[in-house]
Amino acid sequence: MSDTILPPTKTARVLAALMSGRSFNRFEAERELHDHCLHSTVATLGRKYGITISRQFETVPGYQGMPTSVCRYWITLEERKRFEKQKVNIRKQKTQTTSDQTNEMGFQLNKADDTAITKKPQPEPNNEG
Repeated sequence: MSDTILPPTKTARVLAALMSGRSFNRFEAERELHDHCLHSTVATLGRKYGITISRQFETVPGYQGMPTSVCRYWITLEERKRFEKQKVNIRKQKTQTTSDQTNEMGFQLNKADDTAITKKPQPEPNNEG
């Protein structure tokens, strides 16, 4: 097994950067977060996590210094607090749900080594070839 640590996904990088209180436009996100389509990542964060990301258009120097309109994205302090609280609640629900679902499927977790013990008989594999 390799000791290589995988870098966070683009979505995770953008979420972490926005949750730190910073704001980005598309050019800054490309340079600093390696996100080439910030608007799509922001849409994904909103859809997937239900987080509200604020936005405002601004004019910045573009190609050959010509002004270009871009959108600046950020997460307000209130939304960051709400989302952090929501994440804690989701973790609690996920732990309970996972345990409940595991029990319903007929598995009991062995606390000593986190292996599953089957409580229900399993069907024999079909060895027809």
